Amino acid sequence: MPRRYRLGERRGAQMQTTRDRIVDAAIELYLEVGISAATTREIGVRADVAPGTLRNHFRAREDLDRAMVERMTSEIPLPDTSIFDGASSIEERLARIIRAGGTFMDQASRLYRMWLREPMLSGPWAEKGAEYGARWDELMRTALGPLADDEEALAILRAALHPDFFASVRAGKRSMADASALVAAVVTPWFAARARDST
Repeated sequence: MPRRYRLGERRGAQMQTTRDRIVDAAIELYLEVGISAATTREIGVRADVAPGTLRNHFRAREDLDRAMVERMTSEIPLPDTSIFDGASSIEERLARIIRAGGTFMDQASRLYRMWLREPMLSGPWAEKGAEYGARWDELMRTALGPLADDEEALAILRAALHPDFFASVRAGKRSMADASALVAAVVTPWFAARARDST
């Protein structure tokens, strides 16, 4: 039996490989120099593709940014409210969101470094940032339960979930799991007392 002709399949696989190489090169360059300093020329050099090849894959810079956002965020899925399933007390919910926050921060360290370099992101970066922000707000309000509309409680939980706070608690010595447990042990009593006082 003659061998099946697969040129189209090979061409599609080669195009995907080239596209992936361009996205990888762009991510590394953005991490090193920031979004505004990264040029498409340098991205092409790093990906070892000609300018025309880069344009064939990504007609506009925003198209490349969107592909980068999709790649980076697919690697770090956001937790959803199912993390609270079966948790009836504020202490349990806080422990779960803090643990989920620590896990997420470990996974999102590259994305966070990029955001720190240029926090005024636009286009696909801003869109995904707004989506992430809305999800974290929903998670925090769910964790707080009866304190969901307490702005001071919300501000304290935001601070407790901030990557820099976790980095300080880890101090280069603790695992993220240990840091999460320590953060929960420190902040939970304040929230529990606040919830009791609010009833």
